[in-house]
Amino acid sequence: MEKQKCIIVIEDEAAVQQNLVENLIRNGFDVFAYFNAEQALESEILNLADAVIMDLRLPGIDGWQATSIIKNNNSGLPVLMLTAYSDVHQRVQGFETGADDYIIKPFFMEELIARLKTILRRYEMVPGGKRFYQAGDLHIDIKGKTVYRGKGVIRLSQTEFNLLALLADGNGLPVSKDTILKKIWKGKYSVGENTVEVYINLLRSKIDKPYPVKLIHTKPGFGYYLAAEQ
Repeated sequence: MEKQKCIIVIEDEAAVQQNLVENLIRNGFDVFAYFNAEQALESEILNLADAVIMDLRLPGIDGWQATSIIKNNNSGLPVLMLTAYSDVHQRVQGFETGADDYIIKPFFMEELIARLKTILRRYEMVPGGKRFYQAGDLHIDIKGKTVYRGKGVIRLSQTEFNLLALLADGNGLPVSKDTILKKIWKGKYSVGENTVEVYINLLRSKIDKPYPVKLIHTKPGFGYYLAAEQ
């Protein structure tokens, strides 16, 4: 039996939220609902979600800001944005922050469900939807938070896993220390480049050291990248 898809709904209007939740459940989805973006962003459920349906006009962090935060942390998590704005410039701004699709209020629930299913299929069909990465015999399951090399499971801390996923998302291009600091440690002033080097070495000890083919490489002056180079 196929596992239910987990959908996060962020909508501050109680009636709209209830209607969304009831219809999503009726269509076979597992649903978690929040009245503001802060609650959703702080929830552990966000790491397990398959998609987010979010209103643009929210108290506190608005839909644009929340989408940008979500996409910066997990580019493989699709976002369907709800808006009362019909202005094309508003929609363009949403797409620029990373939204995958827009639906204008008031909307037909059948259309929303159809758009959601289309987005989910799109991410499942394209490995670059980035639920899975592969470099040589290394396999990274973003959703399951598991890493395999050959037939063995490699156990990583959350920070190590996040760093490995960031390198994998570079598609063989170097990721700079500055980018790593911003993405992994959110630019915390107490964390410097030495910390990046420490974690790269930790990753290498687990990902590369036991194997003849090395996957984590350094490009001097540019950063680190993940690739199966002979």
